[in-house]
Amino acid sequence: MIIAISKVDARRLIQKLLNAPIAPGRDSYFINVGTEPIIDALDQNYFRGDLADGIGCFKYLEGDYGSGKTQFINSLAQRASENDVVTALVTVGAECPFNSPAAIFRAIMESFQPPADADTGDAKGIEILIDSWVSTRIRQLGVEPGDDVPDLVQRQIEGQLGGLWKGAPDTQMASALTALSKRLLKTNCGATEAVADSELISWIRGDNVRSTALKALGLFEPVRDDNAFRRLKTVIAFLRTRMAYRGFLIAFDEGTRTSSFRRGSAKQKQAIENLLTMINQNAEGEFGGVMFLYAATPDFRSEHISKYRALQDRIGTVAFSRGSPLVPLINIEEANSENVIFQIGDRLLAVFAKAYHLEWDEGLQKSNMKAIVEAQKDRLFETPKPRFFVYQYCRFLNGQREAQRAINNEQASDFVNDNEPPLEGEDA
Repeated sequence: MIIAISKVDARRLIQKLLNAPIAPGRDSYFINVGTEPIIDALDQNYFRGDLADGIGCFKYLEGDYGSGKTQFINSLAQRASENDVVTALVTVGAECPFNSPAAIFRAIMESFQPPADADTGDAKGIEILIDSWVSTRIRQLGVEPGDDVPDLVQRQIEGQLGGLWKGAPDTQMASALTALSKRLLKTNCGATEAVADSELISWIRGDNVRSTALKALGLFEPVRDDNAFRRLKTVIAFLRTRMAYRGFLIAFDEGTRTSSFRRGSAKQKQAIENLLTMINQNAEGEFGGVMFLYAATPDFRSEHISKYRALQDRIGTVAFSRGSPLVPLINIEEANSENVIFQIGDRLLAVFAKAYHLEWDEGLQKSNMKAIVEAQKDRLFETPKPRFFVYQYCRFLNGQREAQRAINNEQASDFVNDNEPPLEGEDA
């Protein structure tokens, strides 16, 4: 198998996989297998269609720990990014308890990433998104950012950013976004960054900051649970109308160690209400062009959603299929099989070959892979989850780099038993 990956990307991907048993971030799509039909359907119906027209949706992703939920989210985000859709991937946990709208807002603000063609690397945040648009817009007008940007170009961009905004959901946030955009335009045209710029960015991100400069802009009210969703709507509307971003993927990935849904009845009820609010208001068009996705293990739906009829109705019981590509529920377990595991193994062989200029003995390594999978099945009493297989197989291939050796069933079993993945960690 030949995989379209550079040597540098291949090495980075391998190091990520060897360092931790989690999905390898933005490189996940290189080894994504089994969920392409789902991603293709979401791409065609939403990234290339509804989101650009301002129509939002909600998707509920379900799968056991290690089944590939985070891998799927990262691969979906890559596809979204390639279609000029802004992404924000949020891990629900201690830093973002879902029972707090203010915490949800802050997590989204710090997670925004520009589309794939932006030259921002791994940088994230609302200020990165706006700055990326400003620098791109300057180039679209025929000049490079810096001291030599003509005044005419600056005025043209200011005209696009400014102007009266009637009916903004949150007037303070609307003013703040306009002010930050104009400041980033100035810094892209040679102006020196100021302390007030950092204060403004912190305020927009949801930090509780106060200063004379912020007061002069009319920014005195910090983000709170009762205004957080209004501010999020304002941010989305600003990015769509002033900067013409065509859509947004905002994904919430529930971890296994910390869950705001399981911390007592009051917090659980509030978390459910927050999720319902986002689903309902998005369906009513109040966010505009946003795909909200929530990922959790099956016990969340069986133990918690089942107690809330309204949320149960929103998610439904019919899972994604070729005949039902637009339903909210996506069961990732249905995309996993032994054949998928072997396809993932083939991709890992190709990635290692690219990274280290290896020429694998294909027959020998196919036999080794089969022995590893059989040993894992004996150990787990089922086909291994992608997380379990990838964690062990990467370590196995790393040991084969210097000298390729065939292994028998006993050696495969010993290897599997001696390389148990850590129990703690985020879902991969």
